[in-house]
Amino acid sequence: MKRLLAVTTAATCATVLAACGSPGSSSVTDAPAGKATTKAAATLPQRPGSVVIGSADFPENEILADIYADAFRARGVRVSVHPDIGERPAYLAALDQGSIGAVPEYSGAILDWLDKGDPARTPADVYKQLRRVAANHGLVVTNYAPAQDVDTITVTKATAARYHLSTIADLRPVATKLSFGAPAPFLTVSYGAPGLAKAYGVVFGRFVPLAPSGSITDTALRDGTVDAADIFSTDPSILKDDFVPLKDPKNIFAAENIVPLFRRNVLTRPMADAANAVSAKLTTPALIALDAQAVDGADPARIARQWVQRQHLT
Repeated sequence: MKRLLAVTTAATCATVLAACGSPGSSSVTDAPAGKATTKAAATLPQRPGSVVIGSADFPENEILADIYADAFRARGVRVSVHPDIGERPAYLAALDQGSIGAVPEYSGAILDWLDKGDPARTPADVYKQLRRVAANHGLVVTNYAPAQDVDTITVTKATAARYHLSTIADLRPVATKLSFGAPAPFLTVSYGAPGLAKAYGVVFGRFVPLAPSGSITDTALRDGTVDAADIFSTDPSILKDDFVPLKDPKNIFAAENIVPLFRRNVLTRPMADAANAVSAKLTTPALIALDAQAVDGADPARIARQWVQRQHLT
C-alpha cells in the first residue's frame, strides 16, 4: 500500500517535512486533468525554465518522471531526470534541498505525509486539501490525472462469480470464510482491517502477511493461497490474470491520483501547461499497460518516450 509502505519510515519523513521550505503561494490549479487552470496560472513565469525531475525507486514512478520530462522538453524546458532516488523521505529531502525541482506523486499518499490524519478521501477532496497543504511547504501541484495507483481488495474472476462480488460491501456475508493477503500493517492502520470492518462490516476469516502487491501477492491470489488480496490498481496482473478489483464506494482507500509536485520557485507556465496536457491523457488502464511493459523488461525512458509520442505530446 502506498501509505503502508510509509509506516516504517514515518520518523524519517517527519524530520524531512520539518525542514521543508517556507510557506508558498497557492497551487496553480484547482481542477482535475482536462479542466481550465485558475488565474494563478497566469502569474507563473512565461519562460520555459529548467527543472530536474526526480523519481521514487520503482519502475512506474520512473516511467512517470520520464513522461513528464519528455512533455516538458517539447515545450522548450531544459530537463534532466534523476531516477531511482529512493522512498518518499529520500526524494522529499532532495526536493527540499533543491537537488530536484519536481517529482510525480500520488495524491492521497503525499497528502497523508504532509498532513497526517487528513480526512479527505475522494479525488477532488484530496486534491483540494493537497493544494492547501503543499503551499504551506513551499510546494505546488499541477492538475491531477484520472490515473490512480490505489489499493484495491482484489479477487479472482472465479471467486467473484462464486460469491457474486463486485464491491467490497458484497464481501460482508462471506468474508469469514475467506483468507486475505496484505502487508502486516494492514491489520492495524485505520484504512486497513479496521476500515473494512467499520465501513463495510467485512472481517476476513484468516489474514496472511504478504509483501506489498507484486509477484508474491499475485501468485498467492492466483494459486489460491489467499482468496482475496490487497493489490495496487495498476498492477499488470489485474489484466494478465483476469483479476477483479472490488469497487470501494465508501472510499476507505483515499484517492491516489497521479499528480506532479513542484518546488514553487521552479514551476513555469510552459511546465504547468505540459504537465496538465500529460495528466489529461493519463488513465489507469494506460498506466497498467505502461507498467506491464516494464515488467517485461523494457527501459522506462523508452516506454515513456513512445507513450508521449503516441499521445502527440511532443
